[in-house]
Amino acid sequence: MSYMKTDYKQYLISEVANWLVPESEVQLPVVQRGFVWKVSQIERLWDSLFRGYPIGAMMLSREGQNLMLLDGQQRATSIALGFYNPWKEEKNQIGNANNLPVVWIDVNPRKKTDTQEYVFRVVTRSHPWGYQIQHNESILSVPARRDASAQYYELFGQSVYTNYTKLLPTQRLPYDATCPIPLCLLLETAYNGHDTGWLIDKCKEYIPNEYRTLGMVEDENYYSMLETTDLLPIIKTVKEKVLPMKIPAIVFPEELLLDKSDTSPDESTLFVRLNSQGTKIEGEELMYSMFKAACPEVKNLVDCLGMNIIPPSRVITLTSRLILSSENFVSGLSLAQFRKYVQDESFINKIRELIGDEINSPIKHKIECAIWILKYSNVPDVVVKKYIRESPNGFMLLLHWLLENDGVQIDENKRKEICSRLYRNHWFGNDFDFYVRENWNNVSEPDFWSDKYFVNNDWIRQHPLISPEQLLSFLKQRAQSPSENHDISPNAPECSDIWQIWEASLPRPDNLTDEQYQGRIMDAWRNFLWKLLSTRDKSLILLAQRDYINRTFKDFNQLEDLEDTNTPWDWDHIYPNSWVYGQWYIDPRTRAWENRVGNFRAMSLTDNRSENCYKSPAERFDAPNTDYFICENDLKYWSLLDEAHKYIKEDNAEYVLIHAKAIITRTINIYKNFLEEFVF
Repeated sequence: MSYMKTDYKQYLISEVANWLVPESEVQLPVVQRGFVWKVSQIERLWDSLFRGYPIGAMMLSREGQNLMLLDGQQRATSIALGFYNPWKEEKNQIGNANNLPVVWIDVNPRKKTDTQEYVFRVVTRSHPWGYQIQHNESILSVPARRDASAQYYELFGQSVYTNYTKLLPTQRLPYDATCPIPLCLLLETAYNGHDTGWLIDKCKEYIPNEYRTLGMVEDENYYSMLETTDLLPIIKTVKEKVLPMKIPAIVFPEELLLDKSDTSPDESTLFVRLNSQGTKIEGEELMYSMFKAACPEVKNLVDCLGMNIIPPSRVITLTSRLILSSENFVSGLSLAQFRKYVQDESFINKIRELIGDEINSPIKHKIECAIWILKYSNVPDVVVKKYIRESPNGFMLLLHWLLENDGVQIDENKRKEICSRLYRNHWFGNDFDFYVRENWNNVSEPDFWSDKYFVNNDWIRQHPLISPEQLLSFLKQRAQSPSENHDISPNAPECSDIWQIWEASLPRPDNLTDEQYQGRIMDAWRNFLWKLLSTRDKSLILLAQRDYINRTFKDFNQLEDLEDTNTPWDWDHIYPNSWVYGQWYIDPRTRAWENRVGNFRAMSLTDNRSENCYKSPAERFDAPNTDYFICENDLKYWSLLDEAHKYIKEDNAEYVLIHAKAIITRTINIYKNFLEEFVF
């Protein structure tokens, strides 16, 4: 490769903030993804800027007369967020980042950490009151969230109290602070040479005097705090240190971006090497970057194809694999393979044809239909997103079937049949990719989703699903044993019926001895029980609580561009966690069952339980509760677990069993809900 010249530039932070607007000299890159930084990272970056610390060089790529941001999008977007004024901007979007957080600075902090000199507060859709000052990766305590949400009720009305994810950016107010002001106003004050009076007047215009923070004492109000705080030093810091700061940028020639040398392995390409530090871009994201570099004209269409359910990077890899699987299923693509394909004009043309345009996009129509199918029986968006993220081959099979059967009529029975195959194998299967590989070329068959192609008795691929009644009886019996042994065997009377079902459903290979065959059945059983009881995947809880989730968090998108590390709901222990862990002489069975799936519920952060997170189950439920999926048969056990039984000791065998039965019964109800909706 011939020598290619690299240039060097410097940009003021106000210039960096404007990179993400269409007319900027530096444009949102065709090789970048959405905004993924955490709240704590945004706050630390602004603390570094105010202290004059270097934040590293930006990497730019020259493309014709324009410059593309190659490395540094997270820093650039974080800087842009500081200048973002939600009271003035008509569009709540910067670049690829939607539903923007707002950055505040506490100009009179009464607490901060040893690593902070300036206290920045970032408020988000999921956490409109912000995170903790001294532990800014942790959400606020329950009492603090309760107080903050009660204040929202006073300021903005009942609707935002009950559904705080709908708060506008202008209504999100940091709570764990003393005298916060929007960073955008401070920057505007210094940039335009306004005085402190202008800054105070703007804060009063946008922020109600009734707004209170955790740092205020009883007789203080927001306006008096502003008027008595000396704002001159912080304005001077912005004028003399922050705004004059210049961010270095290295400008590479565009030839370096996609090195077409056959002798150069994937790891040697410039873009891959740039991602050896910071928040790495890997796998699908790198493929998407390569695709946009080769085919930038379809970028905007690709970004919206996933309906805010599927990331654009996955849309491209799915589309590419569909094209490459015209004869035989392609299970995956390496970076080296994809890099070779995007240099093939015929491959790029096939992608263009499948993506289409804004009027006619074949893949868009099929993605919309596939998502509609997966939402059968009001499955929450968050469950659909999780399925697509974790089972891309299952989703790809569905897209392939839709493309091969264009115009097929899909009624509710067909939706259920499809969801039964996909969801059952996702939650209770071992290797659904086997079915995809074996049946890829059968998708044109009208009855593709029937038992003809999805054999249920292959023990390697899919566990038998026994009846809820059998499983409930078995677990209740085993809960009485101090050994916590949930294995099955042909000789144990309490599980002989289960063993017979599994033995009949899992044919014995000819080359296995009796002992080996029984060992395999027990291994498969342990795997099935672990999938059901563990909290690794709480999707089945969300499915059981889908009416509550869809009503309370209808607009919440867990795949938002901002990586808000906590969802807007708590995963709450029905029997309080504090009554078990860290306590002496608690029965081991109580400890074991405490973190099983049946003891968890998804709860709004501002729900009634915020008044006291230590309430007993008996206090929480005096009747069946559809929001939290408490049924009559488990309620009878929860109602016995009152304040008098908050610590279940080893010698209290009766309540050890009641605790276990409450959790077991609700677990089986969750399992039964899934079976009734998608299997039986």
